Amino acid sequence: MSKNTQKLSPLQELIAEQKLLCEEVGSAYVEVSGDDVIAVAVHTLNQDPIVGIRKAVDTATKVSWYIYGGEQVSSDADFEIMTVRELQDIASEVLPYLALDQGFRFMIDADDYEDVWKEGQE
Repeated sequence: MSKNTQKLSPLQELIAEQKLLCEEVGSAYVEVSGDDVIAVAVHTLNQDPIVGIRKAVDTATKVSWYIYGGEQVSSDADFEIMTVRELQDIASEVLPYLALDQGFRFMIDADDYEDVWKEGQE
């Protein structure tokens, strides 16, 4: 007797993880494409914690996610715009959070700390 079990692709697993996270924190699921652009303070990603903030989409750059390491970033000039595909190569641990809706933040660190919240509901 053989079981018909299908193994999910890595992309399907990521989408399932994103949907579950959104459900757990009360966020709408916002589909993410590898070509979506985000702003990343790359030079800070070696610092804990890693923080992500989803804001309203900037109409000029199409950016809605801002990701950095450490306590804070000194200016907008510290951010580089890149695609989700490019981010995957340098900080894949943030990918599950990118489907969160506008107004959400996340904070993670190397010791498996995780916090996700919506602005104004801390």
